[in-house]
Formats: sequence, C-alpha cells, structure tokens
Amino acid sequence: MNFFERVEEACAAFVERAFANMFPSDLEPAQIARKLVATMEARTKQASEGAVAPGRYDVYVHADDYERLQAHRAYLEAEWTALLTDVAERVGIVFQTPPRIELLEGDGMVAGAVEIATGGDQSARVHGGFTLRVLGGVASEPQFRVSGAARVGRSPESDVHLPDPSVSRNHALFDVQDGALVVHDAGSTNGTYVNEERVDTAVLKPGDVVAFGKAMMRVEQT
Repeated sequence: MNFFERVEEACAAFVERAFANMFPSDLEPAQIARKLVATMEARTKQASEGAVAPGRYDVYVHADDYERLQAHRAYLEAEWTALLTDVAERVGIVFQTPPRIELLEGDGMVAGAVEIATGGDQSARVHGGFTLRVLGGVASEPQFRVSGAARVGRSPESDVHLPDPSVSRNHALFDVQDGALVVHDAGSTNGTYVNEERVDTAVLKPGDVVAFGKAMMRVEQT
C-alpha cells in the first residue's frame, strides 16, 4: 500500500466516524475534511527531518455556508484537526507548527466553494483557478474546475472523478501553488503524462494536455 492509499484509508475511516451521524444528509463537512487532507498531502515537503507539512489551515467558505456551519464550528475545527493529526501520524508526516484549523467567512466566493490557505497567509487564497476540459476517456463531468488541492482518480470520492478502468483509484493530485497548477502522480499503475511525457511532478500551463491512463484533459485558465 503506497503513501496515497494509506492516506485515503485513514481519511475514509475517520470521515465516516466523525461526520456520518452528525451530518447524515449534508456531506459538506466531510468534503471539506477530504480537501484538507488533500491540501496537506500536496503541501508536504521533504526535509532533513522527513516529510513536513504546514501546521495552519484556514478554511474559507461563502457567507451563507459559514452561517449554516458556524453553530458547529468548534466541533468541526476540532474534528478536522484530529483528522490531519491522525493521517499525519499514520504516514509519518510531521507538522511545522502544531496543527490548527480555522473556519472563516471568505469574500468574493460562490456558495458551495471552499478555499484553503496554509501557513496563515490569506494572500495564498486562490481566485479564479483552472478548468480541466476532458478530451478523451471516461469522466464523470465534461470539465472540472480546480482552485486548490484536488484528488484525481477512479474513486468516487475523487474531486476529479475518472471512472475509467485505465485510471488508478488514487491516480494523481492537483494543487495550485503561487498561481500555478501543479500535478503530482500518486504512484499510479499507468502513469501521469503531460504533453505525452510521463511525469512524477510537473508545473502546468494553459494549453497543456494531461493524461491519466486513457483519460485526457486540457488545462485552461479561468
């Protein structure tokens, strides 16, 4: 079981335990939980002391979503923090600072959107993002919008859901860093390709064609 598979296993078990009873018909807290884990994965760097992730995560949501969630804010922040701590311990990640998550009302957002800034830097919030337009293969949508960390794979929990048999369950990970879209292969069976060249990690630009197995999509700036 590789790093990404261990992360997904830990995340799935915790999300079900922490949110299934309290929010049986509202998946948003669980979706935010998965986005937090994906952000931690994407921002983890290798250092002399091992794999190191940011400790602070600011979760920005639309005013309407914030009003709906704020009654449970303390519970959600505590559970999200416990989730990151649990996943980090399982896969050997250490935090730069003690983990802290804060739910905040974001300006200039659309309802249902989530933006996560790490390290307490609000300027790191992504405005606009990128569109991935599907060119071939099996995909659950004709296009996907990415404005932060997003998982790619055959798993139904993937942000970029590609139910194609040539795509691994946890195939790759997108992230937006310093205004650029970055893709990381997650140890997939059939590889991740950018403009027909196999990559482990690559910084993408508008017009690039990314392939995951037989699924292909073009990067567009939005």
